[in-house]
Amino acid sequence: MQKISSLPEFIHFLKKGFELNEEDEQLILKYFEVQKVKKHEILLNTGEKCNKLYFVAEGLLRTFHLNKNGSEFTRLLAPEGKFCTILISFQEKISSAATIQALENGLLFFISHANFMEFISHSATAKNIYTKILEDYQNFQISRIEFLTSFSPQEKVEIFLKENPELEERLTDKIISSYLQIAPETYSRCRKKLQSGFEASL
Repeated sequence: MQKISSLPEFIHFLKKGFELNEEDEQLILKYFEVQKVKKHEILLNTGEKCNKLYFVAEGLLRTFHLNKNGSEFTRLLAPEGKFCTILISFQEKISSAATIQALENGLLFFISHANFMEFISHSATAKNIYTKILEDYQNFQISRIEFLTSFSPQEKVEIFLKENPELEERLTDKIISSYLQIAPETYSRCRKKLQSGFEASL
């Protein structure tokens, strides 16, 4: 698990992808705040306006909503090193259709919408960071739709476990199945089938 415990280390993380000058660093120290969260803590409820852009330093966040049947649908999983927000709510200042929840005790860096707008007005690098966040979000949504509509439940489980081995141990079967949009019993059955196939190949 990646550990980031201070804003200077957050700056160091950003430097891996962006060129930050001294003014950029001072603006980050000025506008970003630190927040400790507890496991299961709700950071944003459905119906509230999302006023924060989070960066996960330690822990794991998810966004989810309830479908018409009252079942949870996990939209996004954000482990260490990822940004998290309800983008349309953050951008347009409208009510969020989803909830943001901490799945583990953790440490977040966040910036309010007002401070973020000031940040990007003073820094070209901040605009580049925002553009990257938007591009990543768009690419994720396209890939997510393709994933959910193109594969069988068994294939979804196999792909998820192959691409996210470190997350499996940190998530409940219920949350994983809600992320894959399959029933918990289906997830359990598909996972056992994969395990049986692996053991048979030994």
